[in-house]
This record gives sequence, C-alpha cells and structure tokens, in this order.
Amino acid sequence: MKALLVARKSLLEMAREAQLLGLVLALPLVFLVITAVTYTGSYWITHPVWVQDAGGQGEALVAELEAQRYADGRPVFEITRVDDRTAADASLQEQAITALLVIDNPVGVPPGADGGVTIVGDALNPRFYRASVVLDGAISRHADRLAGVPEVVRLVEEPLLAGAVSEFDLYAPGMIVFALLMIIPQTAMLVARERRWDTLRRLRLTRLGAGSLLGGISLAQMAVAAVQVVLVFAAALAMGFHNRGSLAMALVIGLAISFSSVGLGLVVAGFVENDSQAANVGSTFAMLQVFLCGAFFQLPPMTLFRLAGHQIDLFDVFPASHGFLALQQVLTYGAAPGEVLFRLGATLLLSALYFVAGIAVFRRWQMRE
Repeated sequence: MKALLVARKSLLEMAREAQLLGLVLALPLVFLVITAVTYTGSYWITHPVWVQDAGGQGEALVAELEAQRYADGRPVFEITRVDDRTAADASLQEQAITALLVIDNPVGVPPGADGGVTIVGDALNPRFYRASVVLDGAISRHADRLAGVPEVVRLVEEPLLAGAVSEFDLYAPGMIVFALLMIIPQTAMLVARERRWDTLRRLRLTRLGAGSLLGGISLAQMAVAAVQVVLVFAAALAMGFHNRGSLAMALVIGLAISFSSVGLGLVVAGFVENDSQAANVGSTFAMLQVFLCGAFFQLPPMTLFRLAGHQIDLFDVFPASHGFLALQQVLTYGAAPGEVLFRLGATLLLSALYFVAGIAVFRRWQMRE
C-alpha cells in the first residue's frame, strides 16, 4: 500500500511538470519521424550496378544479372554499362551506385589465365555487402556453366517476410526501446529530487523504507513505460510501419525493458548529488545502451558463445539488447510468444539483476545512517 501511495505521488509530480514529461514522451517520436523519413525505401532494394566491359565479352553474364528477381518480381540489379572508370569510382565513393563490375575476360577462363570479373565496392556500405553476396553467387554459377561443371547444389532463398517490407519496419521497434531507455534519466532525476528536498532524510525517521519508496517510483515509471510503448507503436503505424505481431506481447517486453531502466536509474541516483547530474549521467547511460543494443543501427556479430541454441554477443549484457531482438521478432516478423521466450527470459533476468543492484547501491549510499 505504501508503494502505491509513493507511485501516486510520483505520477502527480510528473504530471505537474508537463515540460519534462512531454520531453520524455516526445523525444522518441522525433527520432521515429527521422527514421521514417530516412528509411523510406523497400528493404528489397534494386541495386544500381555499373558494368565496365571494354571487350564486350560479358553480355551473357550481364543478361543473367538483369534477370535476377526478388520474390515479389522486383529486379535485384539495375545494370548500366560504362566506359569511364574514374566516374565509376567517384559514384562508388558517393554511394550513388552499389557496385562496379569490371569484366576483363570471358567468365570461365582456364585456371591460371589472366582476366575474369572483379567486383568493386565499398565494404563499409551495407548495401554493397548485401549485393555482393548475390553477385558472387550469380558469377560463380555462370562460370561453372561455361566450364561445364555440373550444378550439385542449388541454394534457394525464401524470405521471412512476405508482402510490403521497408527498412523502417526493421528499425521502428528500436524506437520503442529508445523511449523505454529514457526512463533511466527520469528515474534518476526523481530520486535525486527527493534527496534535494531532504525527503530521504525525513524518511529515515519514518517507517517508510527504501523498498517502499523505490517500489513506488518503479511502479510509476512502468506506468509511463506502458504509455510510451502504445504511443510509439501508434505513431509508427501512422508512419507506415507494417505490424505483424501482438501489441500485448510488445507491452510485456516493453515493461521488462523498463524494469531494467528503473534499476539503472537507481544506480545513477546512488552516485549523484542533484537533478542536473542525474539528467546528464542518466542520459549518458541511456544513449550508450541505445547504440550498443542495435536499436539505432545493426552492429556486426561479436559472438562470445551460444546458449540453448542462441547466439550471445558481447553487448548482450544489456537487457535492452535482448528486448530489442524480441520486439523486432514479434512486431516485424510476427513471431509467436513461444518463439521469443529465451530473449524475454534473458531480458527479465538481467533486468532483475540491474534492479537489485540499483536498490543495493541506493541503500548503501543514500539511505544509510
């Protein structure tokens, strides 16, 4: 009951500070708009590829590349024949094109002979990375046919997503995670304010312990988290997000992430002196997690080990990393609850550890005699 009273008090205080609450709720929406504007294209991109074929020896290969199609019939490559290598290199640097094919000799020349096909591109460009895999496979198959090598195995790609797919569909769940991580500085500020108002000193003279105080603040923050999930989800739908999952399941995952945010906010509150420090340090903690969990951009694999058949990467020590994957699987790929149990369980377990650590730090540094 005492925790509920503290939760009510915290919610009323947040409601009175409309600017702070509005900032916490609106900032993720601003980033969502930026994401929607930036990632407007289809995930199945038609890659512009230039071909430099001075001898005209690669017509058959070019025709085969032009015939490449996605599952919805969209062409994989848009082929343009060019002669100027300098202009091609400049276009690659500006990322105006995805790749350049330089054909020196017919594909399938005898081993050891000079010539062949060279794929030129920017390895740091994710579009080149995706296109080069398809290009390499098509060139290898074409070379094998010219050399008379029988096809032993054919790889058939089957997309996980059918229908309309955009890059925004992949990144919108990350904006929900971003919104939930904003609870870290907000929690730290609320607790730091209690200290600045000498509330904590007075609490030491009452029967309201740290557990009731922190439990009430946590309940208030999780109520805000539920509003954030619904708000960002509704905004994403309005901006073109193709939802394939359950909002109820997204709420469950979101509350699990917010639990860890409250814990980290308590950890921050244990070491700061005032509201300003809480906001600055808490925001630093939040933004580090946003980038390291993959919510803003996909990180390269940094696998440490596998657990129960699941890949565990370096930054999976953060609950938000597992929570983001679970949200993406549910909302973007339409995964059933049973398919995300491991990630949800990891989020809950790590969140509980962070929360316990937050209470321990707070009791040690703020509630001691």
